[in-house]
Amino acid sequence: MGRVAIMKITPELLKERKCREAFTVCVVGCGRMGLPHACLFADAGFKVIGVDKNHRIIQNLEMGKSPFEEQGLQEKIERHVKEGRLTVTTDCGKAASESDIIFLSVNTPLDEEFNPDYSNILNACEELGRELKRDSLIIVASTVGPGVTETLIKDRLEETSGLKAGRDFGLAFSPIRATAGRVLYDVTYYMRVVGGIDAKSLEVACAVLETIVKAGTVPVSSIRTAETIKLFQNVYRDVNLALTNEFALFCEKAGVDYLEVYKAANTDPYCHLLLPGLISGHIPKDPYLLIKEAEKLNVELRMATTARDVNEKVVEHTIHLVKETLKKCGKSLQGSKIAVLGISYKADVKETKGSRALTIINLLKERGVKLKVYDPYFTSTELAKLNYPIVDRLEAAVKRTDCVVITVGHREFRSLNLKELKSLMNEPPAILDLSHIINPEEARRGGMIYMGLGRGLYD
Repeated sequence: MGRVAIMKITPELLKERKCREAFTVCVVGCGRMGLPHACLFADAGFKVIGVDKNHRIIQNLEMGKSPFEEQGLQEKIERHVKEGRLTVTTDCGKAASESDIIFLSVNTPLDEEFNPDYSNILNACEELGRELKRDSLIIVASTVGPGVTETLIKDRLEETSGLKAGRDFGLAFSPIRATAGRVLYDVTYYMRVVGGIDAKSLEVACAVLETIVKAGTVPVSSIRTAETIKLFQNVYRDVNLALTNEFALFCEKAGVDYLEVYKAANTDPYCHLLLPGLISGHIPKDPYLLIKEAEKLNVELRMATTARDVNEKVVEHTIHLVKETLKKCGKSLQGSKIAVLGISYKADVKETKGSRALTIINLLKERGVKLKVYDPYFTSTELAKLNYPIVDRLEAAVKRTDCVVITVGHREFRSLNLKELKSLMNEPPAILDLSHIINPEEARRGGMIYMGLGRGLYD
């Protein structure tokens, strides 16, 4: 077929693998979300160029190795690199000059004032724009505030390319619905929202994404709508988690076990309580992208702002629970020996980015606690690089400690032998369960002091 412009193709033709093999997809940002997309596009028959500024990621990929653990990803990378279907580079401009479709999955962090920092994605757009081909399609997948794609991103692309979005190249926005540990599955089987700058951009973007998203797409009226949908989803979850955490605090004071309430209440088909806990990952960041845009419009998002405050306060409340747990042992926080189990941002995933467990560890260190940290997903060398007191075995972590704090509910921790745990610890042994994986009655019968987030019945 040769070099047919992607914006001239029909959705019907793109359903044919032979047609897809004529096109190149450039995936900018080979992180936890971008790299799985690169592999799925390669699965679909596209030639794929992965772009990342992190040299370690590029070096790993050149050797056919995944830079992080993600179910099913290593096999795909190895196969596609070996077959030449997936190549990688740090040169964004060169990749753009060889590509028909550009998929942007670049991180948008916050500054110290919780303002979104779009410099990463704008720098990428500047490099892309210098080499952008006419009739290319750009799909933005990074989480951004409503209006950012059609202003900051579009303007930077047009300024550097001399081309016009909607006339000379296609522009669409499609937020990612996926979670670490199951990204390949989620991308494939969760419906995908898509907004385009014009009807043709929307049509082609949907057709491209439907080559990897088996569940299909949800076309919406505008890019701004698609951006808003993503943020509303995340704020919705944050607000529900805040309500859950407030209920948990009530239960602690009222002498009620939140987990008993949670299980019984959710037998009502109209009730969907969540589990309380430390809110980690991207959820603490994303609401601010909406809150800051709302401030520009002079709109006060009270519930979204309050939810952030409530969920952040769980960190300090955790320190309070550690103090209370030690108090039951007749010990104070300073000088106590504590084992923290888990540093990942979520269970059974090797990733510390956005982890509130790390925040807990740092706060305990500041308060003079003698810490040992263990996570089965990290080697002692990796933990040492994070500058934490390292141990490479669970037994070594809990030995001669006063209290065990479970911050992440990894599978290994779910099968803890409490009798063995007690035998290794100082008397009286205490456990603070922030992940709801320990049976309180079993711990108490075994002679351990137990406390848990929202477990007021055992206070």
